[in-house]
Amino acid sequence: MARRTNLPASSPVDQWEALVLDVERPARPALRMEVAGRGLLVLRQADRVVLMAEVDEGRFGVEYALTGQFRPPVPPLRSSHVAALGSGPGSAWQARWAHHVATALIGAPGGPLHTGRWVISAGADHLPPTCWPRDAARRWTQLLLPQDQGSIDWFASTGAGRVLPLRRLPGPDDGRVRSYRKQAREGILAPVLLWWISGLDCHVVLDGHARLVAALAEHQEPPLLALSTVCRRQVARDTEAAVHHYAATADVMRRQVAAGTPGAVQALVAVNRRFARDLRRVEAGHGATRAWPLRGGTTTWNDLARAHVADWYAEVATADEP
Repeated sequence: MARRTNLPASSPVDQWEALVLDVERPARPALRMEVAGRGLLVLRQADRVVLMAEVDEGRFGVEYALTGQFRPPVPPLRSSHVAALGSGPGSAWQARWAHHVATALIGAPGGPLHTGRWVISAGADHLPPTCWPRDAARRWTQLLLPQDQGSIDWFASTGAGRVLPLRRLPGPDDGRVRSYRKQAREGILAPVLLWWISGLDCHVVLDGHARLVAALAEHQEPPLLALSTVCRRQVARDTEAAVHHYAATADVMRRQVAAGTPGAVQALVAVNRRFARDLRRVEAGHGATRAWPLRGGTTTWNDLARAHVADWYAEVATADEP
């Protein structure tokens, strides 16, 4: 069960910015992060191990290895349903897809939702800038993290905030991709669903691996929805900071308006709009991803790594030796 609240956009052009979910249960989801020792991470999906990771000793980044056992929690899309939701002006179509995704995740046995507040937002604000902002294929070549095994450098200019596919991406001539490429050309391609995991400091592809490839094969920027948790304490702190900043700035602008300063009225309108935009961003902000203790601690983590990604484990174990 989850209560839904639409966040309207502050822009007069777009009508929707995010969907907030207040989830009642479960207390512990099937798809979850678990942690042991000093920076040993596991991403589980029920009884399957999806990802093993180890934070660098200096806390400069994280090494990871995927097992190939991930199963998307969102059921496959029917062509008729895609056509029905379709596209549209502004962000209304994203709102329709966000509600579709919310319904799927709430009922998914292998999804990440757990008790607390979540948000499904339009796009992904945390994606880092690249050298090719207008070339989708080259931009995503830089945004996508290596499949199977790799590392995330949290201090590199394009390190944190990138996108990690949880399963191998199909080729552009794959049967599913060809079908999605047709939808991309028709302008009805469903969004790719990303999930922000703060412990990795990156997004992972939760659903839409083939759609991502299809959009890039058609030289299009893939449509995105981003799922993340919301920290209510952080929202309260950021809201207070935004209110204080707005109050001080607006007070100056009002005095300028009263004094008849040219352009002051327009400046005050801009300040009001920015305040509304800041509040929406606070409500739709990315919070810390919860992680559960790994039963058995470091010993279990070592056993899982040896069982599922033996070659990778041998490399990181050697690197950890004094």
